[in-house]
This record gives sequence, C-alpha cells and structure tokens, in this order.
Amino acid sequence: MPWSKGASYRRTARFLTGPLFLLLLSPLAFGQNPPAVAPAANQPPASTQAAPALRTLVVMIDPAHGGSDLGAALNQAIPEKDVTLAIARRFREQLGARGIRAVLLRDSDASLSTDQRAQIVNAAHPALYVAIHATSQGNGMRIYTAMLPASGDNSGPFVDWETAQSSALSRSRWVQDQVAAAIQRTGFPLRSLIAPLRPLNNVTVPAFAVEIAPTTGTVLQLASVDYQEMVTAALANSIAAIRGKLEGAP
Repeated sequence: MPWSKGASYRRTARFLTGPLFLLLLSPLAFGQNPPAVAPAANQPPASTQAAPALRTLVVMIDPAHGGSDLGAALNQAIPEKDVTLAIARRFREQLGARGIRAVLLRDSDASLSTDQRAQIVNAAHPALYVAIHATSQGNGMRIYTAMLPASGDNSGPFVDWETAQSSALSRSRWVQDQVAAAIQRTGFPLRSLIAPLRPLNNVTVPAFAVEIAPTTGTVLQLASVDYQEMVTAALANSIAAIRGKLEGAP
C-alpha cells in the first residue's frame, strides 16, 4: 500500500465550499436519492423554543486510490483500488444495518488526489472519516491516526494544511483506542499506529485509516466476500458502540 506522505513545504488554505465541492457533496454525487420532503399539512405549530439537536452521525468512508492510481499490486489480477472499493461498500452496508448513515467519498473508479479528498471531507464535516487501504503484507488490521509535524499556525480563519488535523487529533486517537480495543476483544489481530499520512493530516474531523491484510498468508483472502464481511462487521460494531459519543461531538 503506497501511502501518500505530507509534503515538505507548508502552506495555508481556506477549506473550499465552492460549486465544485457542493456538487461533489450533493446526495446524487454519492449515488443516493435526495430525502423526501414531508407534507406541511396538519402539522402542529412549531415551538418557539428550539431544543438543541444532537449532531447527526455520518461516517465518510474513503476507498483509497482509484482511476489511474491502482494502489499496490496485491497480485497480478487484483489492484488495491478494487479491493478498497469492495470493502468500503460492504462497510457502508454494515453501518447502515446498525442505523448509522455512511457515504463513500468515491463509489466508482474515480481518480482523486489527497488534497481533493481532504477538501471534500472538510466541506462535508462528517462525524468520522475512515480511509480504507489493503495490503498483502502483515496480518489482520492496522489502524492509523495522524502524526503531525511540530510546526503550524492554526490561528484565525486559516489553518496550516499539513497540521489541519490538530484540532481533532485527540478525538481521533480516542476513536482509534475504542475501535482497536473492541476489535482486539474478538481475537482478531490488530495493531494501532501513528504515521504522517495524507489526507489524515489535512482533515479537520476525527479520522483514522485502516489497512487490511490477510490472516491466512494468501492475498486472495482480501477478495473473499466472507473475509470482507467479517472485517467490516467488526469495524461497524466498534463504531456503533461509541455512536452516542460521536453524535455528541462538536
């Protein structure tokens, strides 16, 4: 799995909310129908005191690579980009079965840069961002959160692009700890790590990346429906267990 590391230069950027990203973030862009509008008739008058609402829990799943970026060659017939998309789709289904809304950052063989991915996430501001990678090396799962460079000016309306995750990093590591502990209790092999990864460094919401490896020593397991279902069910269960905390996050 070829990770994209942070560039050596620093730059500042205001997160984009222009027409391109509003279009990317529309319900139709994620292959979903827009929500139906309830009829206005026979509804009671609205209260003059609006109760504070919990944050709607939305998980954004990012299948790594895509398009001309094949990712790692897991074997001669299976590029990483195809495995990550298949796993991401199953993960979305598993979360949906637990009442958690999930959207895919890409739901086709699209080519997106790490900057584009971060800009989409920051404009959507989901409760949690999860990047999906696959590898033929190792055993089980590795869960990563960002390792940020020491410098970075995040004051005022602008933030340093390479340290944008700083405001959410403690939350990201708490989520990492909860997810890792829940999965380890099942006996599945898992390691928790930090690394200077993009786009994790560039997103402003709680975020982690999961790298999935076979447990049998054969890369064909990554393409197995049973294995994908097992891995994504374990991830979905761990997130469902902390749903209340994520919904209450600022």
